[in-house]
Amino acid sequence: MTLQKPLLIVDGDALAHRAYHALGSITGGNGQPIGLLQGTITMLVRAWDVFEPRAIAVAIDSRLPSYRNELWPAYQAQRAPFPDDLIVQLDALPALISAFGIPALRLDPWEADDVCATLVALEEAAGGCSLVLTHDRDAFQLASAQTTVVRPLAGISETESVDPAGVIDRYGVTPAQVPDLIALRGDPSDNLPGARGIGQKTAAGLLQRFGDLEGVIAHAGELTPAKAAALSQQADELRRFRQIAVMRDDLPLTRPPDGEPDWSAGAAACAAAGSERLAERIAARG
Repeated sequence: MTLQKPLLIVDGDALAHRAYHALGSITGGNGQPIGLLQGTITMLVRAWDVFEPRAIAVAIDSRLPSYRNELWPAYQAQRAPFPDDLIVQLDALPALISAFGIPALRLDPWEADDVCATLVALEEAAGGCSLVLTHDRDAFQLASAQTTVVRPLAGISETESVDPAGVIDRYGVTPAQVPDLIALRGDPSDNLPGARGIGQKTAAGLLQRFGDLEGVIAHAGELTPAKAAALSQQADELRRFRQIAVMRDDLPLTRPPDGEPDWSAGAAACAAAGSERLAERIAARG
């Protein structure tokens, strides 16, 4: 019996930022910074070998504000501006990935999260299975019988696979409840404060009792006065936080076809970008 090969869905920005912080000082033969580009491509090649997918698709963040910024103007406002050399490489990354024949999907004004969620929905609707390679724990909401979230711990050589049971073990909630959990407990990485006085453990306990955010709000009167006041006073705000946390799965994308990367074309593109050694290693793959 032949096992079904998964679609490997990659959060490109997550890998790119990790590559930049690890290799940001590297320059190519042309004198231009290439650490982000070299590190990201190296991880994609390694991921192909490790996971043996039917195809790879890479999700890229839009640079435009999204509806999340409209819902919460302070959304991600605490993040420092990107350095110029990071921006230059992020701009060059989609074309370099595309040179391998790998879809590099940037869709304005959507985030990479939404691209990932849409690809998962398309794959599941077609009866396929997916691996979502990302550092973002928000993606745990995508875990299902057909979809596993894979978190890189040390490059691609060491990873953590999270299925629905893993989400429950980690957070005490199901994947479907992850947006409700984020809304209640907050998310410092996105600058979402959550409900006053409600942390991770309390939020999980409330969702176990009442099912979802609306259930928690409806039963606020059964809680301590402080928690009841926070939930009633912040109800509309918490609903916005939940909208922000949900990864949209209805973007106008198509399911990627099966296909191995074009190693020769990719090697040529790496050489043109100034990464000759990486190009030589990839070209040797045939």
